[in-house]
Amino acid sequence: MLKPFCGIAILALSGTTASAADYARPLPPMPSPTFNWTGCYLGAHLGGGASEDRTTSSAGRTIDFGAGGFIGGGQAGCDHQFASNWVVGAEGRAAWSSLSSQHASHVVFPALGNLAVPSQFGLKNDFLASITARFGYAYGSGWLFYGRGGVAWTHEKIDEAYVNPTTGFAVDPSASVMRAGWTLGAGVEWAFAPCWSANVEYNYHDFGTKGPIQLISPTEGVTVAHLKDTIHAATIGVNYHY
Repeated sequence: MLKPFCGIAILALSGTTASAADYARPLPPMPSPTFNWTGCYLGAHLGGGASEDRTTSSAGRTIDFGAGGFIGGGQAGCDHQFASNWVVGAEGRAAWSSLSSQHASHVVFPALGNLAVPSQFGLKNDFLASITARFGYAYGSGWLFYGRGGVAWTHEKIDEAYVNPTTGFAVDPSASVMRAGWTLGAGVEWAFAPCWSANVEYNYHDFGTKGPIQLISPTEGVTVAHLKDTIHAATIGVNYHY
C-alpha cells in the first residue's frame, strides 16, 4: 500500500509545482487605453504672431510693412469622434495681441495744392478672435491631427502723426476699428492625461483690404484710403476635457 500512496503524493507535488510556475510567469502587458475626443473642453494658448500689411493712399501710393509680437488667450470647444478615428468639432478663441508697427508716410492736403507732408503711420492689433470648425484624425492612443477654418476678428488702433503745415502744430488723428475676415489653420494635439491635452498649431488670418478709414483728432481729420491686414499666428496650448 506504500507504493500507491507515494505515487499519489508525487502527482500532487508535481501539480503544485506546475501551478506555482504558472503564477510566477509575468502577465502580458495591458493594452494602453485609447483616448476618446468626444466631449467639450476649456483651455489657454500663447505664442507669437506676425502681420503683413499694406496702406494705399488716395493717389495710389502703396507701402508694405509688418510687425511681430506676442499672442495669448483662451479657447473653448466641443468635439465628436465618429467612425472609429475621425473627429469633427467647433472652437471659439479670443486673445490679446501686442502686434504693433510704424512706418514713414505722407499726408496730402488738397486745399494746399496737394501738398504732401511727412507723417508717421502706426497700426496696432490688440485683439484677435475666431470661431472655427475643425476636422481631424485620431491616431494611436492619444494623438489628433486636424485642420480648422472659419471667421475671424481683429481690433485695430490706427494713427498718423504729422505737423500741420498751416498751424505748425503736431497732431495725431486716430481711429479704432473692429474688422472681420477669415482664418485657416492646422495643428496636432496630444492627450497626455485622462482629462488633459496639449497642442501646437498655426493659423492664418486674412482681414482683406478695406477703406477709406477716417482718422480723427481733436482739431482735424485725415483719411487713409485703404488698409490691408493679414496675421500669421503660431501657438502652443493646453485643454481640460470634461
